Amino acid sequence: MDNTYEHFGTVDFVTDDRFLQHQLAPSADSAAFWEAYLRIYPHKNPEWQQAAELLNAVLIGLTSYSRTYLSEEEEARLLDRILRTTEAHDGTHTHAPVKPLRPDTVWYRRSASAVAAVVALAVIATGYLIWRPQNTPKAYYAETISALENTSKVTRHTNKSAEPELYYLPDSSSVMLAPHSEVSFTSAYNQDNRSVYLSGKATLDVLPNAGKPFYVYANEVVTKVLGTKFEVVAFDDGSDVTVKVLNGKVTVYQNNVRNNGANAAPKQSAVLLLPNQLVVFDRKAELFDKRLVENPVSLPGVKSLPRFEYEDGYAVRFFEDIKKAYGVNVVYNPELLENCQFSASFSDESLPEKLDVVCKTIGASYEIIDAQVVITTTGCKP
Repeated sequence: MDNTYEHFGTVDFVTDDRFLQHQLAPSADSAAFWEAYLRIYPHKNPEWQQAAELLNAVLIGLTSYSRTYLSEEEEARLLDRILRTTEAHDGTHTHAPVKPLRPDTVWYRRSASAVAAVVALAVIATGYLIWRPQNTPKAYYAETISALENTSKVTRHTNKSAEPELYYLPDSSSVMLAPHSEVSFTSAYNQDNRSVYLSGKATLDVLPNAGKPFYVYANEVVTKVLGTKFEVVAFDDGSDVTVKVLNGKVTVYQNNVRNNGANAAPKQSAVLLLPNQLVVFDRKAELFDKRLVENPVSLPGVKSLPRFEYEDGYAVRFFEDIKKAYGVNVVYNPELLENCQFSASFSDESLPEKLDVVCKTIGASYEIIDAQVVITTTGCKP
């Protein structure tokens, strides 16, 4: 299998000659190629299907949709390529390399009959008899699974009970599935990939496998891990998607972002999450908001946790103990805090309660910004 397509996005597919040829004039060879590709890379199914929809939108003139992916010039060039591909298929032209339009060339200068013929051929070839709009939040999971089922055997497990249910994946990674939630995976799981698809809420405990990273596709968000425990909340009708790390670390990024080439950057960089951190993805605004969890807990892997007992202790030491115990970064000016001392003994207090006591004692304040504790102070007198 040609790995050229391994990192393709929607726009990459729709401007690729092999993809266009298959959509406009499918053959047994082209069908076999794309079926094999989607078996090996099932997580590319949504982008592949979206590319087919984008192609159809360009052909039937739904500019408001196609313009979210393509500029006016890019759309004109794409239509010219489509016309050339169709003409070659009909035998009216030789199979010469497709050249981009000149900047002053506009696709609609071609005859109306030629464009109509292309539209008709494309609609028949792709199987689209009517326009299907871009995924709505409610249909996102269902459409993804439907696309996967076209090329792969999909296993779906739904928790129909009123209590959380423990479910084991083929590699023995576990999913604690909340009520009315579903997890799915293809027959390629633990062979070509470790990709699962989630609708609802689940806590996943992933076995480490450096050679096969674990991916969770939840609405518009993808979470990549090597081995960790984390929670994902992604209901179809929800306004956002939340990923929270309980142990280890994960990378979270947006799925189906526009990508105009292998070196093009996505709309927003990936978000790295550590224990006691979460990120909320606003599905409407398409923005990530990284935060601390409401009640951070001590890290399970720390060999000797701080005792949080201070007699005329320095505030700097307290903040460093916070970092060690909770894995939470504390940002402060050490020069301003060098003379700040306090006495306190903590036991079961939460992290916010500890911070409140110490900051009030030394005349400081704190904010949570980007999952970090930021200390503001004017300093303490010697």
